[in-house]
Amino acid sequence: MVEPANLTPTEWSKVLDTSADVCKVAERLKRGNYFSWNKVLQQCTDDSLKTLDLGSGRGENSAMLALRGKQTTLFDWSADNINFSKKLYQALGKEARYVQGDVTKPLPFADAEFDVVFSCGVFEYFTNEQIASILKETFRVARKRVIILVPNAYSFFYRLGMWYMQITKKWQWGGERVFTSLAPQFRAAGFDNVKEFTVAAKHSLTFLTMPGGRTLQKIIEKIFNLTDHPKPSVGRQGYLLISVGEKRDKQ
Repeated sequence: MVEPANLTPTEWSKVLDTSADVCKVAERLKRGNYFSWNKVLQQCTDDSLKTLDLGSGRGENSAMLALRGKQTTLFDWSADNINFSKKLYQALGKEARYVQGDVTKPLPFADAEFDVVFSCGVFEYFTNEQIASILKETFRVARKRVIILVPNAYSFFYRLGMWYMQITKKWQWGGERVFTSLAPQFRAAGFDNVKEFTVAAKHSLTFLTMPGGRTLQKIIEKIFNLTDHPKPSVGRQGYLLISVGEKRDKQ
């Protein structure tokens, strides 16, 4: 197993480009220009109001939900990421709760405080033991469900592109792990029902940065008629594995 290696808060700020034009990001979100996994998050939170975004990054996932009327809490360990999120929400005319902290520590929230807890592109930087601990905390603070998005081990083109960027020293995403499933960890944390699928097969092609990669990307998109959609990818070839754990409402 590859040992995960996280980036520092400063490195995350650089990789996520918190120096970007906030107004342009806000306008893109207003236009509904989302990734396919954003649309999955929309679908999985339709019956909910309060959401917690663990490792919220620049805040775009939560901002997208805020535009749909959700009460959003953003949790991240980078002050620069939090500051960008605040500016983004201000540009959108929305409000949120911001918490800077470490997801490997007990979360500073009450039991069942949120309808839905989600995390996109975070769990791949932690060990199995840390993941088990984090999932137990998400189970505690979630009332309905938890949604975790991580890189998919079965995504051929993503893995190929990752391999090329690593050997050419162009990989910037730290010690990122890949996963075939998180269902066992979800069940161990107490979730009654776990559903898993992959999305964003088209996006996986963007990792083909080697010479001729862009041409290959266009050819594959045309042959397989790939589009951005939230439906499960054929052959589990989506870039992201999405695990959804349902929690029985005991209240």
